[in-house]
Amino acid sequence: MMHTVAAPARGARFRALLVLTLAMLAGMVARTLLSPVQELAKADLGLSDNQIGLIQGMALALPVAALAVPIGRLVDRHRRAPLLLVLSVLWIGGTVLSGLAWNFASLFAGRMLVGLGAAGAVPAILSLTADLSTPERRGRAVMTMVIGQVVGMSAAFAAGGVLVGMLTPAGGQAGWLGLTAWRATVLLVAALLLLPTLLLLRLAEPVRQERTVDALPNLGPALAELWRLRRLVAPLMVGMITVNMGDAAASVWAVPVLTRSFGLQPAEFGGWMGLLLLVSGAGGTLLGGLLADWGHRRNPNGGILWGALLGGGLSVPAAFFALAPTVPAFALLLALLMGGGAVVAVGAASAVTLLVPNHLRGLCIGLMGALGVFVSLGLAPSIVSLLSQLMGGEGYLAAALTVVGVVSSLVGTGAFWLARRAARPRAS
Repeated sequence: MMHTVAAPARGARFRALLVLTLAMLAGMVARTLLSPVQELAKADLGLSDNQIGLIQGMALALPVAALAVPIGRLVDRHRRAPLLLVLSVLWIGGTVLSGLAWNFASLFAGRMLVGLGAAGAVPAILSLTADLSTPERRGRAVMTMVIGQVVGMSAAFAAGGVLVGMLTPAGGQAGWLGLTAWRATVLLVAALLLLPTLLLLRLAEPVRQERTVDALPNLGPALAELWRLRRLVAPLMVGMITVNMGDAAASVWAVPVLTRSFGLQPAEFGGWMGLLLLVSGAGGTLLGGLLADWGHRRNPNGGILWGALLGGGLSVPAAFFALAPTVPAFALLLALLMGGGAVVAVGAASAVTLLVPNHLRGLCIGLMGALGVFVSLGLAPSIVSLLSQLMGGEGYLAAALTVVGVVSSLVGTGAFWLARRAARPRAS
């Protein structure tokens, strides 16, 4: 049994949603910030590609995979505004530690804090967003949070590139406050991230909407019921995770390819890379929602997955961006890859909300998210670096990135095709 409570007044609701959007943006900035300056950090700390893969992948994924369920339970059972404040302090602290890192272990620890704070904040923000919006406006409110993530990623590339260029001294290694340019950039952005955190101090805990009065269902029976839907759920998960592998690998290794293959520095690509990620991410998110609705209207028997199939299919040729002969071709194919990934993300999530029973959706999305973070973000960057070593060394990074992107996109597209077939008997 559930009861619904009226959402807060319009003005208070708007201010709170704005604060949450800024928090979502800040978390994504913290998570992405190292990417535009990672080649400078790699040289400064004497790291290998394999170590960078671990720092950019496993360090972010491990705490999320380990603590996703406990954080989810905290979100469901306790006040979320104080929890979000604590998580924002974690990503700021992790960013500061990253900027002051003296070796691989310290940088890995800093990135773990960033990963825990940024990823752990997502369920808290989405839960708060749901309670700050009426059911009729909830989709648009959640879409605003997703756009906040996209803007955060693009802002990290744009600001990182601009700042590292401004803070690079004319001669010598020491610059602002005696720090190298990449360290100064990371620490300056960490200071800027304090603003959204300060705004969270005034965020009031809203009344929970549509709260279930009965006790939460036991985990065991829910998992057993989800297992019975494995012909549908398993390919959905595989498709989402494998397509994300290509996107995650690209987000980590696109910058080294630009630097090594075309000789570009962060100040030269940060601006247009940020714009590219913004346009492809926002455009893919919007297109994914439209395709999901259109496909379901045209064919209720699995048509909602047409967008995911299209996004996965487009990701196959787009994965060749790392071998592009020119920078414009590189940018065009990378935009297509990230846009296709956004289409897949919306299409797969929409399919879960339609095809999985209501009382299993949260568990399904949680498992998909935890597995996705661990495999796509945690393993994909390291798989690329290890494959390049097997091919002959760091000079084969672009080829290894292409192989991982093409194979993962093909597997993901095939998985969505299987999920679409499995969805037919369940359609109404």
